Amino acid sequence: MKAKMIYIGLLALVFGGISNAQFSHDFSSTSNLNPFSTPYYTSNSGCFMVGNGSVYDANLDGVLPDLSYLQMMMPVMQLNTGYVITIELTAASSNSVDAYLVTPGGSFNHIQTVHFTGSSQRQTITVHSGAASGFYRPHIVIRNLIGGGTLVLHSINITNATYTAPSTGCNVSTVAPCADTDSDGVCDDVDDYPNDPTKAYSSVVPSTTFMYEDLFPAYGDFDFNDLVVSAKREAITDADNDLRYLVIEAQVKAAGGSIAQGWGLELNGINPSDVVSVNGSDVSGNVMMLGANGTENGQTHAVIPVFDNVNKVITWGGGSFFNTVAGDPVGTGDIITVTIEFAKNSNLALADLNYNFFSFRTTDRSHEIHEIGMAPTSLADVSLFGTMADATNLNSGDTYVSVDGFPWAISTSATDYAVEKTDIVEAFLKFASWAQSGGNSYQDWHTNTTEGTYRNSAKIY
Repeated sequence: MKAKMIYIGLLALVFGGISNAQFSHDFSSTSNLNPFSTPYYTSNSGCFMVGNGSVYDANLDGVLPDLSYLQMMMPVMQLNTGYVITIELTAASSNSVDAYLVTPGGSFNHIQTVHFTGSSQRQTITVHSGAASGFYRPHIVIRNLIGGGTLVLHSINITNATYTAPSTGCNVSTVAPCADTDSDGVCDDVDDYPNDPTKAYSSVVPSTTFMYEDLFPAYGDFDFNDLVVSAKREAITDADNDLRYLVIEAQVKAAGGSIAQGWGLELNGINPSDVVSVNGSDVSGNVMMLGANGTENGQTHAVIPVFDNVNKVITWGGGSFFNTVAGDPVGTGDIITVTIEFAKNSNLALADLNYNFFSFRTTDRSHEIHEIGMAPTSLADVSLFGTMADATNLNSGDTYVSVDGFPWAISTSATDYAVEKTDIVEAFLKFASWAQSGGNSYQDWHTNTTEGTYRNSAKIY
C-alpha cells in the first residue's frame, strides 16, 4: 500500500485480545521496545497502545479518561518526503499531542508537540507535516490533562508513507532499504540527481519560441521576427520538494529588427532576496544594473537577465538581417545557459514559478515588451501605455494589447516565423482570429500546417 494509510477505530482494530500488547510506563524508555534493524523488520512488536501502564482494550471504544495519556506505536513504515500525520478526535478541553519517530535502533526522536483547543466537536489535527524520510515507527502520545474530561480518538491518518500491512500479531514483513548515494532520502532509482543532495527531481518545460515586434506601442511591419528566441526551462527541486534551481537554456533564432534588444525574465511573486545567485547571463554591465546575487536592482519581483544585447549573442551568416530573409546565409545564435539558485529557506515550490519573459531595448532599458496580460516590471516606462496603437489598461490587467486586440509578443511551441517585412497575418492565416478572440479560437494557428487555410508557406521562414 502506498501514499496513504489510515487507522480507523484504532483501539478495536489492534486488540481483539491483549496477548500481543506491550507495556511501557514511560514513553521515553525503550526497554520494552524491540529495536528493528537492517533490513528493517519487527517480530511480534508491531502495533500496540498503552496508557498509564494499562491497555485500553476494545471495550473502551477509544475513550481516554481525564488526567491520562495514550501511547500509540505504529508499524514500521517508510516515510516519504512531505509525509503528514493527522488525528481525528473529540475533546472537551484543551490538550496536547506529542509525536516521535522511533529509529531502527530504538531511539525516540521527538519531532512535534501540538496543543489543541477542545470544542466538544469532532476535529482533525495535523500532528506533523515532516521533511524526514526513511524507515521509522511513528509514535503518538495523546495527553488528556486534568479537568480535560473524556477524549475520544476516532482515527489516525498518515499520508505519503509506504508500509507493509502487519499480519497476525502485528508482524511487519521485511522491507529492503534502497540505494541512496547522496543520502538525501530519495532512492537513486527515482532521484534525477543521485549524486547531489541539493537536487532530487527535475521538471522540464519543452522548448518554447518567443517572438517580438519591436516598435511597440506602434504596429510597425508586424512581422514578429524582430527578436525570436527559443528557450527551454528546467526546474529542480530537492528531497523536500523545495524549489532550488531554475535553468534556462536560450538561443536567438532571428533578429529582423534594426533596434538592438535584450531579453529577460521576471519571476512574479518571487522576492529578489529568495535568489542566492544567477550565473550564465550574457550582460555588459551598463544596461541592467544587477545586485550581488545577479538579479536586477530596483525590482519588486526577481528579474533575471538572459542577455542585454542581441548583437553580442549571435554570429551573422550574412545579409542585412539575422535569419529573416529567405536565401540569405543562415547565422547561429549562442546557446546561453542561465542557472538561478534559490535559497533553501525561501520555501518555494514549483507552483510558485510564474514566468514573465520580456524584451527590452538595449539603449532604453525601460522600453519593455511583454505578452498580452503580463505586467510590466517595476522599471518599465508606463508612459508608453495608451499611446499610438496601444490600449493597455493597468487597472483591468489588459496589458500590451493593441486597439485591435493584437499583441506585440507571443509564445508558441512551434519554431517557424514570418519572413522579413511580412505581416504575420499574411503568413499565419488564423493569427488574427486567434488574437482577437483573446486566444480562445484557433489555438493551433501556429502548429497547424494546412496550406492555404492556416498558412502561406511562401511567407514563412
